[in-house]
Amino acid sequence: MATRIVVFDIETRKLAKDLSPDDEDYGWELLRKGKGGISALCIYDSLDNWLYSYDDNTAVAAARHIEAADIVVGYYSTHFDIPVLEGIIGKALRVKHHYDLYVELARGHAERNMRTHRGDLKLDTLSRKNLGRGKIDHGANIKQLIKDGQWGKIFNYCSDDVHLTYDLFIKAARDGGLINANGKYMTLPMPSWLKLGS
Repeated sequence: MATRIVVFDIETRKLAKDLSPDDEDYGWELLRKGKGGISALCIYDSLDNWLYSYDDNTAVAAARHIEAADIVVGYYSTHFDIPVLEGIIGKALRVKHHYDLYVELARGHAERNMRTHRGDLKLDTLSRKNLGRGKIDHGANIKQLIKDGQWGKIFNYCSDDVHLTYDLFIKAARDGGLINANGKYMTLPMPSWLKLGS
């Protein structure tokens, strides 16, 4: 039986600068506490090969969905997406296994004493190197899209990030690693019990 993989991504309603104009680092801290809300939360579930959409009004249902997975996959989700969702619902998520592609790539570079430059570990950079395609927008544009009522574009952007993350994870699982920003192949650890569908 294939492992149930759930991949998710969150776009907030506010930016760090909105929450703390004079101290952006503190603004990021507030975002991680859920103070910026959620404009879009998209989940891909390998159980039924379907993409689900949530927002801050349905965050509890999204949390339950995530907790049902055998493994939860994200990109920078350890430091952002999971804390944001936990801040919104007011409790810690109970996930069986969590795999953060960003964390694994950063660890791989550190263990090999490989220097990274700004942008080297961005989802867009790694997707272009490994998948031949990149992000369709930038998170900084979400505020304007909200102001303009362009909710379809917000959810399209969020869901596209989920698809990029899923495809990178599957590629890493099947190939044993990914090509980094410097064009070098890097092996990545994967759970031994992971079973991919056809």
